[in-house]
Amino acid sequence: MQYQPLSDYLLISDIDGTLVNTKKEIPPRNIEAIAHFREMGGRFTIATGRSPISAARIARKVGVNCPLVTNNGAILYDMDTQQVVRQRFLQPRAAELIALVVRDFPHIGIQMYRDADIYMIVHNPVVEYQIAVEKIEAVEASPDRMPDQANKVLFGGTHEQLQVLRDYLEEAGIDGMYGMFTEDQYFELLPQGVSKGSAAQVLAGYCGVSGPHVAAVGDYYNDVELLKAVPLPAVAGNAPDEVKALADYVACHCDDGAVADVLHRLEQLATGQIHRFGNRV
Repeated sequence: MQYQPLSDYLLISDIDGTLVNTKKEIPPRNIEAIAHFREMGGRFTIATGRSPISAARIARKVGVNCPLVTNNGAILYDMDTQQVVRQRFLQPRAAELIALVVRDFPHIGIQMYRDADIYMIVHNPVVEYQIAVEKIEAVEASPDRMPDQANKVLFGGTHEQLQVLRDYLEEAGIDGMYGMFTEDQYFELLPQGVSKGSAAQVLAGYCGVSGPHVAAVGDYYNDVELLKAVPLPAVAGNAPDEVKALADYVACHCDDGAVADVLHRLEQLATGQIHRFGNRV
C-alpha cells in the first residue's frame, strides 16, 4: 500500500469567515486544496454554529470524511450514516429566559436550534438574514409553542443591544449554560461545557486521529475553545487580533482561500519540508 503522508492528520475548519468568503461563497482554491488533502490521506471536516442541514450543504460542496461539528459543538453529525453521533441540550430554564427576553427586549430576534431545525421565536432583520444564510425554512414558534429541548438559542440585534442582553441574562441566572458572541450581531446561549473545542476532542477520537496531528482553523471568538483544544491552531487573516494571538499559524484573508493556506502548511509539515507549523515570529 502506498504511503499517504497526510493520513495521520485532521483539519477542522470553521465555515463563516474561514472556509467561505465575505460573500458566503467558497473560494475555488479551498475546494481544490481540500480535494488534494483528502487524496493524500488527510481527514477534513467543519465545525460551525450552523445547523446540521446547513453545515451538510457546505460539507457536500467541499467534501468531508469525518463527522461535522454543528450548533457550536452541541451536535456531532455523521453525514455517511445521517445520524447524530452526540448531542447536548440546554437547561429547561432556557424557556423561562426566552420569555423574559421577549418581554423586556422586544426588538431582539430569537431563534432556537433543535436537531436539524431552527425555530423562529421572534423575527427581526438580523435573525431573518441568518435564516437566509442557513438556506433552510424556519419553523414558526413562540414562547408558548417552543420545543421541549434545544441545543442552543441565538439572539440577534446590534452589538450594543446584545451587550446589554448579555448582562441581563447573567443577572437573571444561567446556571448550567453560558453565553457567547458568535458574531458582532449574534449572541448565543449554549449548554455549559459545550463548544467547538470540546466537540473537537470527541471528534478526533471518533476519527482515530492522535492529538499531535489535529489542526483547526477559525476566525472569531466562538472559535477560541477550538483553537485552544488542538495542538496545531490556525486562523484566517481576517480574525481579530485577540483570536490571532491564540494561533500558531496565520493564513491569508478568507476571501483569498485561508483554508488552502493551512492545508498547504500541513502538507509541508507532514512531508518534512518545514519543521514547525507556526509562521508567527
